[in-house]
Amino acid sequence: MASCMTPEDPSLGLLIHCVRLGLIRHLEQALENDGCGLNFTQFRTIKVLSEAESITPSELARALDHDAGALTRLLDRLQEKGYVRRKPRDDDRRVVDVSLTEAGRALWNSIRVTADRVSALAQSNLSAAEQAQLFALLTRVRTTLEGGALREIA
Repeated sequence: MASCMTPEDPSLGLLIHCVRLGLIRHLEQALENDGCGLNFTQFRTIKVLSEAESITPSELARALDHDAGALTRLLDRLQEKGYVRRKPRDDDRRVVDVSLTEAGRALWNSIRVTADRVSALAQSNLSAAEQAQLFALLTRVRTTLEGGALREIA
């Protein structure tokens, strides 16, 4: 991670990018060590699906910021592993609902613990107060960016 940025380049965006890359690397390694055979995008997909009874592919693509073609391949792989199912709706067979299978829900319960371990590791050098402050500050930055306040600068 040291090569991700230098002290001479104190860019907030680059720092957040480097932290994200480090978290992803550690999570993927932990998932591999646990024998899950998932990458970060597959992990995120299972996480999103764990939060809903079912969801359409277009809703899932928006939640993951993924294009439809890549999502189809991603869902194919997760379906082959037995973690997701795609089922046409009874009232409109053109609409497909995606959901986790029982195996997918069991997997989520396992990988959620792994993700929590990685998050704890990332924050292990911070006090509880610093962790809360970091979360609060990053949440405020996200809220500002999502609110579009910075569009006025352009």
